[in-house]
Amino acid sequence: MKFNNFFSVLFALSLTVACSDDDDNGNGNNGEESAIIHMAEDINADGKTAFYSVTGNKLISDSSSTDWQIAFNGTNIFLNGGSSGTGNVEGQVVSAIFEELNEAPTNNFLKDTESMPAISAAAGNEWYTYNDANASPPFAILMNPGRVIVLRIDGSLYAKIELLSYYKGNPDINSEDFINLQTRPEARYFTFRYAVSETGLF
Repeated sequence: MKFNNFFSVLFALSLTVACSDDDDNGNGNNGEESAIIHMAEDINADGKTAFYSVTGNKLISDSSSTDWQIAFNGTNIFLNGGSSGTGNVEGQVVSAIFEELNEAPTNNFLKDTESMPAISAAAGNEWYTYNDANASPPFAILMNPGRVIVLRIDGSLYAKIELLSYYKGNPDINSEDFINLQTRPEARYFTFRYAVSETGLF
């Protein structure tokens, strides 16, 4: 596994992950039963890499396994495929509303390379905006609205992921506590929701 370019030490994953299922997820998909929506909260990617399984709904401690599909380290996102692993995971960011994305795309999937993770601005898959000192809230990493990460896993399984927050507790980014740097919650804690499909229909 080629993680030498990204990580030198693997940290123990002690975070308890809260996952919930939403059986009432609205839109149908061409007559198929809607995929269950799961929630992952406060995935700690501060100074370490968090490896997550969307098929198992949990963190994975063994980075060399094929059990994880997506990993987080600060603002870096890695997929278990290409230069980052042997899991044969590809991905892309599509412009869509999470609830309205009922079918996975069939092309334009990318794998991580040594020089460019698939889910990155360099690959044309930008997922966040950085606010500078002149913006409000200042010095903040904000999720780009209307962006959904789509994964293709081993060529036959699909997942759609919406990143909701980069801050602990998924705070209101318009609140005074968040705008104030002294009271802003810790960064590099990911909250996201996702659904998995065997057919590409969600």
